[in-house]
Amino acid sequence: MSNRKTRLALAVAAVLALPASAFATNGIIPAGNGMVSQGMGGAGLANAGEAAAGMDNPALISQTGNAIGAGWTIFSPERKIDTTGVPGYGPYSGVVKSDSTMFAIPQAAFTARINSDMNWGIMAYAMGGMNTDYRTGPFPGAPGGSTPQGVNLQGLILAPTMSYSVNPDVAVGASLLLGYETLTIHNLFGQGAPGTGQGTATGVGVKLGVDAKVADGVEVGAMFQPKLSMGEMNYFKSFLGGFGFTGNAGLDLPTEYGVGAKFAVGPSVDILADALYYDWNGVDLFKFFGWKSEPVYKIGAEFRPTDSLALRIGYNYGKSPIQGGDPAVNGSMDAAFANYPFPAISQSHITLGVGYKLDSKATVNAYYLYAPSVTETATLTSMTSGGAVPGGTKVSMSQNAFGIGVNYAF
Repeated sequence: MSNRKTRLALAVAAVLALPASAFATNGIIPAGNGMVSQGMGGAGLANAGEAAAGMDNPALISQTGNAIGAGWTIFSPERKIDTTGVPGYGPYSGVVKSDSTMFAIPQAAFTARINSDMNWGIMAYAMGGMNTDYRTGPFPGAPGGSTPQGVNLQGLILAPTMSYSVNPDVAVGASLLLGYETLTIHNLFGQGAPGTGQGTATGVGVKLGVDAKVADGVEVGAMFQPKLSMGEMNYFKSFLGGFGFTGNAGLDLPTEYGVGAKFAVGPSVDILADALYYDWNGVDLFKFFGWKSEPVYKIGAEFRPTDSLALRIGYNYGKSPIQGGDPAVNGSMDAAFANYPFPAISQSHITLGVGYKLDSKATVNAYYLYAPSVTETATLTSMTSGGAVPGGTKVSMSQNAFGIGVNYAF
């Protein structure tokens, strides 16, 4: 049995060989982890619905037992810039859409019992990211040409995890977070101009969690994840230095913390709610680009009309960390303008989900996410290599996502 578990754990680790594409919803952080959580707006800090629950709260693997889960998400964002009527753009004025609109994102999880009190597992999931490739450049006098302007940030977290049951009602857990990311920027100031390069970085962090049954039908969970510091990429640090940036150029994940609850409403309905906080302002790079720290609220429900079928619905809201009218890049640019290649401005997310038990061990879970279009308008005059650009540039983003996965208890 131990050899079998080891082979399964290694299979999960093999996900590292797969690309973790851009997946941005709350800033650059996914709305949730796991197919069950995603169907309920990402709420999952107090819900051990599948092996992947440990991605949100490592204490929850005390309830998942011997299980393995794998899933894929197809993520489809639309990003565009509208410079219609804004002085300074000349022949490049108009609406430009990012060309790439489809990304595949894998995830996997394995959990197993050590004894009656201890469990272990390994998770592999998207760190988050962002992608844009504007085929015609929004900067005055600097068209993208055959090679697009934009960025491509992708990341993956591998998380060995342990949990301990303090008593039958309380468990604590911890994950070691091993991060890997790649960043490519291309032609941000036109063909052959500065602002082109690529690199990779790694980082190490931790996530801590607790889960407790506090009353009949009421469970609460909490997590804390200190800043996951990533290494600096030399080309990127040099590029930012041209704008006067002197801080740490690592694309870190911010300090995160949150609390959640699960309420059983009779035998066939559960209500979930999470509240989290992402400290973007505590990361040098995001602060430089004008990002504000962001509270995020998630609420969801699961209805079980039969023993085999679960229906889910959810809502996730986090105000855009990027606001038009705020200064960024040492105050020389409007934040909305400065983040046009990185428009992580989505706010509301509506989700639907379904789960179906194939038998006593295997369950298929799927979800759909829709984030309505959000627009941020630059209102400050921005200084660029081509001169001053008055406010008026509009940056927009909407999202669709579909995911499906299998959880198998053995």
